[in-house]
Amino acid sequence: MFIRVQRTMQAVLLIAALCAASSTCCPASASLVVQALIGDPSEAIYCQAVLAAIEEAQQTIDVLLSSVSLTDNPILPALAQAAARGIQIRALLDASDWASDITAKNEPSLSYFLAHGIIAKFDDPAVTLHAKLIIVDASVVILGSSNWNRYALTEHRQADVLIREGSIGSFYAEYFEGLWHDTLSDQELRLVLPDDFGRVPMLLPLADFPESASYARVLLGLLEQAEQSIHVSMYRVSTYSGYADSTANDLVDALIDAAYRGLDVKVLIDDCSFYADSAAANLSSAIALHQRGVQVRLDDPSVTTHTKLVIIDGKTVVLGSTNWNYYSLEQNCETDVALVNLPSVASPFENWFQILWSSGRGLSL
Repeated sequence: MFIRVQRTMQAVLLIAALCAASSTCCPASASLVVQALIGDPSEAIYCQAVLAAIEEAQQTIDVLLSSVSLTDNPILPALAQAAARGIQIRALLDASDWASDITAKNEPSLSYFLAHGIIAKFDDPAVTLHAKLIIVDASVVILGSSNWNRYALTEHRQADVLIREGSIGSFYAEYFEGLWHDTLSDQELRLVLPDDFGRVPMLLPLADFPESASYARVLLGLLEQAEQSIHVSMYRVSTYSGYADSTANDLVDALIDAAYRGLDVKVLIDDCSFYADSAAANLSSAIALHQRGVQVRLDDPSVTTHTKLVIIDGKTVVLGSTNWNYYSLEQNCETDVALVNLPSVASPFENWFQILWSSGRGLSL
């Protein structure tokens, strides 16, 4: 099912000052390797990157997973083999006290991990762990929209990224430790953005806990600074007419404001044809955007575009696990990253967006 990747999209960047300004600051780095994990789902680019990172692991692998399945999943045997050769592996899986099927779907994988020498457990069931994150040796990070099940790995269109940089790895490793030991707080994750935010090349790791909202704060700031274009490919977009202070509303309003300023604003939204409630929310948001001057398309209802991807001015990328709805933006545990003013990094993501956009369909109103 999985074929060898014939191409990768990798940019090696020399950045004089790599700055992730948060309560846990990442020190400056002279070099940064970023690999865009995007492309035709049949190529399994994300899966191949994860398998390669597992094979290269020397000491530790930590994993945060929203959804993981045993069926047709080559990643789990690779983790078992790594554990057998002495790699310390920890996996934290989502459990839910409001949707028992989430816990039930993850239970077989939890049992598999424990049976193969992997330290694994469920998270706090009162909090939704929606992150999709793997950290190898606290220096290699893979994050984005991909869950670990057959559909996500081989059929859904995703947007993920591999980052190889020690200070970035340390940031996400500290976030993992906080979730693992249940010691995170909103205060620990609160961002303090630098004065030159958005104007110089930088990489901002974003990791959220209920009510921390670092993703939204960073993205709203970047949308406000946009000068030419904003291109969005989003799995879920919701608006809330009865909640004026909704963060989701703020993001949608920021797109509308950008369109009013004359920017090229394009939004591709998943049709969500398999989930009626999500489909209704997405269609309502698409209509609201379209009626207020934003170019909107829905994807083909026969495919799933699971991306959470924003490209600004062709040089800034924000991606990860966060959808544009209330729970994802304000209540879940999510992992994202902002790659700011890095055209070489943004280029393959922009090209991927154009492929997605060209296959979309306009609204029939």
